[in-house]
Amino acid sequence: MVRSPERQLTEAYRELGDAIFRFCYAHTGDRDRALDMTQEAFTRTWRALLSGTTVRDMKPFLYRTARNACIDLSRKPGADSLEALREIGFDVRDDSLLDPLLSAEANRAIRCIARIEEPYREAVALRYVNDLMPREIAEIIGESENVISVRITRGMQKLRELMQI
Repeated sequence: MVRSPERQLTEAYRELGDAIFRFCYAHTGDRDRALDMTQEAFTRTWRALLSGTTVRDMKPFLYRTARNACIDLSRKPGADSLEALREIGFDVRDDSLLDPLLSAEANRAIRCIARIEEPYREAVALRYVNDLMPREIAEIIGESENVISVRITRGMQKLRELMQI
């Protein structure tokens, strides 16, 4: 049975909307930007469905789309002023960036994940924030499962260092 694009997107949003938001939040460390990126991921998916793109498995498709939206945001000139400050060692401690639905420790962990450099940040976020298996992450990112496992291990080492500070 062929489902309409509306139905595909509605079901995907119901099943994956929160997970895509968490992924974007872990990637950006900013709740508002994460909401924007989540919206952008679903908008791009909608456009793809309307253009006739066949999506066999919506989960990896949406994660790849969200990942690309986050990458596009990071490439935008002037859009990463906070990220640029973080890279030179300035820690922005703005409580407005916190998600009020998460515990203080969870927000702290997500903020620390956002400070891990790529590609480790993405692997850790997908594994521990979104609870995806290395095999699923490999499919989303387009790397081998072994490479993903190494990135997760190294990213967790970096996260432990940041959490101890």
